[in-house]
Amino acid sequence: MTEAQWLRCADARPMLAFLGNQPKTRKPRLLAVACCRRIGSKLSPDSCHAVDAAERLADGQLSQTEWKRATDAAHAGIYASPRSFDAAMAAVIAVSHASSDEDAAQLGRNTVETVLCAVRGAGHRSETDERRAQASLVRDIFGNPFRLVAFSPSWRTDTARALARQMYDLREFSAMPILADALQDAGCDDAAILDHCRSTNQNHVRGCWVVDLVLGKG
Repeated sequence: MTEAQWLRCADARPMLAFLGNQPKTRKPRLLAVACCRRIGSKLSPDSCHAVDAAERLADGQLSQTEWKRATDAAHAGIYASPRSFDAAMAAVIAVSHASSDEDAAQLGRNTVETVLCAVRGAGHRSETDERRAQASLVRDIFGNPFRLVAFSPSWRTDTARALARQMYDLREFSAMPILADALQDAGCDDAAILDHCRSTNQNHVRGCWVVDLVLGKG
């Protein structure tokens, strides 16, 4: 895959295959969560809770015992309500993969595929649109592997960190352009960082590579 292909790719699967074993476990887990949240309206409450649990697991805020309890409840809820089986099962499968020790690239591919199956079954959204949205999420979480960014600690000001922390905690990223201004005020002149924050076409989620850099997350 070339850089041009990466930037215009409309399918997350070849992008994840290209990343191979590079990603650490946290980011593929957060990708799984973000993909599942896109079909949140089709999930049972127990499945939604399993997605939330996977996110907490990714950030080291959940024990394996609590995680098992959440996924067991989701599976029980699915079998009790067969009509919600397809989408709910896809979410539970995806976030269950997100808790495993399997190869990170395979984990990501399994996630996007199971969510696509849910979209296909629910018929509430175009599969082509969903593939495009998932590819955008990969770019938000993993950045551009062809242009590695050297983030200066001096850019991590109190203002920048407060903005990033608020967006991360609330899962609400409308302040990304303001974060760009704060980083620029701190001396950041990296076009990739500033452009990503100011892009009007990019959907941001937990795991966003710029927010992670500001917060010092891996």
